[in-house]
Amino acid sequence: MREEKRYLVGRRDEWDDGSLLLGRYLALDGSMGADVFLDVLKPHAILICGKRGYGKSYTMGVLIEEFARLPYRIRKNFCAIVVDTMGIFTCMDKPAGGMELGAWGLRPEAYPIRTFAPPAHVRSDAERPLQIPTGSLSFYDYCELLDIEPLGEHGVALMGAMGDKRHFEVEDIMEAAEASSTLKGLLLMLSSWRLFSGKASFDELLEPGSINILDLSGYGHEPEAKSCIVASLARALYDIRVAARRAEDGKREKPLVWLFIDEAHMFMDTSRDSRAGRVLANEWLRQGRQPGLSLALATQRPSALGKDVLSQADVIICHRLTLKDDVEALEAARPTYVKEPLPDAMARLGDGRGAAIIIDDATESYHIIKVRPRTSEHGGSEPAVYLD
Repeated sequence: MREEKRYLVGRRDEWDDGSLLLGRYLALDGSMGADVFLDVLKPHAILICGKRGYGKSYTMGVLIEEFARLPYRIRKNFCAIVVDTMGIFTCMDKPAGGMELGAWGLRPEAYPIRTFAPPAHVRSDAERPLQIPTGSLSFYDYCELLDIEPLGEHGVALMGAMGDKRHFEVEDIMEAAEASSTLKGLLLMLSSWRLFSGKASFDELLEPGSINILDLSGYGHEPEAKSCIVASLARALYDIRVAARRAEDGKREKPLVWLFIDEAHMFMDTSRDSRAGRVLANEWLRQGRQPGLSLALATQRPSALGKDVLSQADVIICHRLTLKDDVEALEAARPTYVKEPLPDAMARLGDGRGAAIIIDDATESYHIIKVRPRTSEHGGSEPAVYLD
């Protein structure tokens, strides 16, 4: 730990432990100054945004690494769950290469992540199967997933087949559905995903101190499946933590949750009314602080997330943006304590990767930093061209 002045984002009070190293202050001449940390002891809603290739997913990876580096006496209070839409965080169990780490007092390091994938997309023995409890989705969730009208012929048949069952198998619903072959065909499609089970639970993700990567990259052509998983997971975790918060009395049975979502516009695009977006906005952003839920969203399209996300985020980490809609959306949400127009601050970032503006509601301040280098392998870089 460096002895010079340090800055903490996300908390005003005195601090020692319970913080994540983000990077260092970045001067106009490109030199770097004091370390900048992010508080982890309180719940936060964090938005990480930036143009493609300028470091948003890389920065999210830094935060996940920092979680893994926390002393266990602190880390055991949390579990980190990462919704990995492109499969770029699954290689964090390998150390990084490069010469830059020494200048930061860091070294290459592999982290004990746990990778989960839907059964149809498990690629190795190291990956654990991820299944959705059938009872964690409501009748309306299934209607949205199957693209059927709740009050239409297929919706009525589905409601009759589901009844008030809390635990069931999709195959049982298929047999009970008294409807056309269209509905049964849609249910057969769900069954073929091998994603739903009446016996499944999310308990394995809630191991204290664990870093859990949910690899959803196998659903590249099925965005509705990704949205279904996120909606189910987010609602279940919210309910678990609300119940656990009421029962806590000096002892924590269920850890606090940090949910990281890469490419968040897939789930929270305001041009599409999705159940995942509603759960994340209503339960996590607006009500998540009391049950101890933290949400970190990464996107290259902050304008797509709408005003609610921009206004509810208490920490914004913004890399270079050039699209007019995105810059204007952030400028419209600029807090009154940030006197400099965001386009002017953006110009100070230059065109190098890793530079970012941080807007912090807790201290009502903003900073320009250089994000620290990754110590584990980053899976989001461009593929190399081999010249044999």
